[in-house]
Amino acid sequence: MKPSPRRKPPARAIASRSGTAAFTVYDSGRYDIYVGDPDRGAAVAAAAGSAGMLPPPDRRASEVAAALADPTSGLPPPASYPSAKYAPRLSLEGLAQPTVGVGMSSFGASVGGGIALQFSDTLGDHSLMTAVQLNSGMSSGFSFNNTAAQAVYFNQARRWNWGVVGGQVPYLSGGFQSGITEIGGEPAQVEQSIIFRQTERSAAGVLAYPFNRSHRVEFQGGVSRIAFDQVVETKGFSLITGRQILNDSVTTALAPPLTLGTTSAALVFDTAVFGATSPVQGQRYRLEASPSFGALRYTSVLADFRRYLMPVSFYTIAVRAMHYGRYGSGSEDRRLSPLFLGYPNLVRGYDVGSFQAADCLPTAASDCPALDRLVGSRLLVGNIELRFPLLRPFGASQRMYGPVPIEVALFADGGVAWNRGQKPGLAGGSRDGIGSAGVAFRVNLFGYAVGQFDFARPFQRDGRGWLFQFNLSPGF
Repeated sequence: MKPSPRRKPPARAIASRSGTAAFTVYDSGRYDIYVGDPDRGAAVAAAAGSAGMLPPPDRRASEVAAALADPTSGLPPPASYPSAKYAPRLSLEGLAQPTVGVGMSSFGASVGGGIALQFSDTLGDHSLMTAVQLNSGMSSGFSFNNTAAQAVYFNQARRWNWGVVGGQVPYLSGGFQSGITEIGGEPAQVEQSIIFRQTERSAAGVLAYPFNRSHRVEFQGGVSRIAFDQVVETKGFSLITGRQILNDSVTTALAPPLTLGTTSAALVFDTAVFGATSPVQGQRYRLEASPSFGALRYTSVLADFRRYLMPVSFYTIAVRAMHYGRYGSGSEDRRLSPLFLGYPNLVRGYDVGSFQAADCLPTAASDCPALDRLVGSRLLVGNIELRFPLLRPFGASQRMYGPVPIEVALFADGGVAWNRGQKPGLAGGSRDGIGSAGVAFRVNLFGYAVGQFDFARPFQRDGRGWLFQFNLSPGF
């Protein structure tokens, strides 16, 4: 048998003058109030409202409850509105990071710069990126052949992304030579810079399929035309008066242009988290093979792996290992510009603009051994950096970077270049590598660009101490 609930004793009250008694009775799940009249006996009193309701008994309905019960209050009356199919229109979305460079040597000043614009529609399904970079080279004026320009259209309206890309890119390499001769019967010191220019004009289609936000595959196919020429800048100075008596520039074609069919396939992964001037956490890699066919047959291979570790807050260890090379029967054709190891984004302290004629002491095997060791058809590069905000270690700022984002990077760079039939020194071959170490300062220029100041100590440049380099580029 189920036990009955425990009931509370009734509440009682008696009027002092009339003697009327009132008491509560629990019946059928509710409390009733009974009034006992001495003359008429007990009777149930008619109580207003519920005995369990809090006062006041004449409570009004809640305004909030009334508003919730009326979802159409304050809304315009139902109506039909005209609709149209979405028509994407491109508009300027932003300026990509600009570039600028200034150089000085005994041959004069060189200056260059570039800018890129990005356009997009409202939904971000369509993108157009354009970029142009001007370079005066070693001459006093600009040339269209020294101009790099590129345009890329990309459509991401569906899962399979596609696009087209086209433009012109010049690749420059060269050397120096100096000697004494006669000019107009006057003894003179003659210095020459020889610039080999490879100008590539190309158009291609791109297809990409993202597996998720960080992983995708890319395919590309197109046509490329490569032209080759040589620019010789000659300056002569009188050994008697010291004045300049010769300033000449000659451009000649070195070979007929090449027409190549190009293809590529790449696997891309990217979970990097960017800080104010460079990535600070995550991982990135790109594995790519690019066969070329036509006048030449070779395959370019790229393996680029980057890892960013943050063992302590605000301190990042950045590591990169990269191999890029050309393989196949046409990989070392003389008409192809050799790969160069000394770019500032590869191994710092060996930029071609920092070499002078005095650095190139000819030997029986080479006109400039210091430059020859930097070129080849295959490159292997390794970099490691310790990155942290400038003001953080000194307690000057409890925030990540302080009022102006400045990052310090203690770096060590290394690399080796070799050709087919050779091996790098670390694999027991004859091609020795190069290395450098130093410190870099990266400054976020109000979100418009990242300026990088490098102080590098190259280990394989005898007679050279610390070198200073500047470029507009975020960390790798």
